[in-house]
Amino acid sequence: MPASFPLRTLAWPDAMTAPNAETPLISVVMANFEAGDKIVLALQSVLRQTMGNLEVIVSDDCSGDDSVDLVRGLMTGDDRIRLVAGDRNAGPAACRNRALDAARGRWIAIVDSDDIIHPERFERLLAAAGRQHADIIADDLLLFFEDGTPPRLMLGDDAEASFSVTPERWVLAGQDGSPALGYLKPLISANRLAALRYDEELRIGEDYDLILRLLLDGAHMVVVPEPYYLYRRHSGSISHRLSVSDMQAMVDRQEALVAAQGPLAPALAAAFARRLGNLRQGLAYETLVASIKQRRIPATLSLLATDPGQLRRLWTSFSEGRQRRQAPVVQQVSPLLVLGAQGTPGAAQAVPAYIPVAQTDWSAPRTRHVWLDLAGRRGIGAVRCVPLDQAGHYAAGFIPEAEIASAP
Repeated sequence: MPASFPLRTLAWPDAMTAPNAETPLISVVMANFEAGDKIVLALQSVLRQTMGNLEVIVSDDCSGDDSVDLVRGLMTGDDRIRLVAGDRNAGPAACRNRALDAARGRWIAIVDSDDIIHPERFERLLAAAGRQHADIIADDLLLFFEDGTPPRLMLGDDAEASFSVTPERWVLAGQDGSPALGYLKPLISANRLAALRYDEELRIGEDYDLILRLLLDGAHMVVVPEPYYLYRRHSGSISHRLSVSDMQAMVDRQEALVAAQGPLAPALAAAFARRLGNLRQGLAYETLVASIKQRRIPATLSLLATDPGQLRRLWTSFSEGRQRRQAPVVQQVSPLLVLGAQGTPGAAQAVPAYIPVAQTDWSAPRTRHVWLDLAGRRGIGAVRCVPLDQAGHYAAGFIPEAEIASAP
């Protein structure tokens, strides 16, 4: 298992005061449904944060695997973990709401039970939030794939500096060719969140909806470009299909939300109209797919006659699925990486110099491509890392499931 990173004394920004020992600064909400042993790595990455004043609330959604037993095992060694469980499988929104009701922290962090976070994630995001007076602070996602597909960054290659997110930008994200910001895993001020909760009618898109309502209520959201959140994509998540009921719920939710807002600024109204049009097109497509699977030939032909463009989308989906099945990625054995800043004696892999939290300039261009390249070294088996200095430790945090060893 990865070794612990050293804890440091955190200098609190002016926008925050030092927390007392009884109140956690951060409540980590981790919904779980049959994550298996992946939840161990997820929890360890949270517990090894350089900012240790936190609690982790694991909310289980009636898992039938051994994940809850694994959580209980970790609880015996760290009293910051709390476990709450429902009596029925109710979906991710209800699962997270149960954890939110139990949260005591001044900030709420959403971490999924099969993902991993960088050891300095919370410390740096809180510093960025304090400096930019943000109610919601998020970072980029480093997507890593279990099938060996090269990793990628959710925000793409152009995100080099922090940016604010307006309601209009949030609604258009993913609709106009820009990255889909709804996948981000933000930290949210508990004061700003207050009694607001996830919409339990949504089983898909519940994160998007919650942040949208906060933004419409005046919350200030900032996204920093560093990919501190390592987002696992496995075969289940890659092949997941939206159901007709999932899509209908998202259409209904947006229509209700817009109606409740009253008159909107023209640009925001246009953004909502564009997204609603895309959602309705997605609903039509999922209805078509369901009709084909159920072998309802007349209904299928009628749907295609109404919207012939769906035939092209069907073919694209079929072709992409066939490529995934027929072209397995050839993986090499993961290497041993001896990491250190340029000029560090013995460093075989030079990485950018370490920048302390207090000296980080979020408006400056980042070195995100370096972290992506390092994550891409992952192959069969864990990447073994020997960090020789603080720069090496920081760099190793961007490598999914890295095993950290001490220098001989």
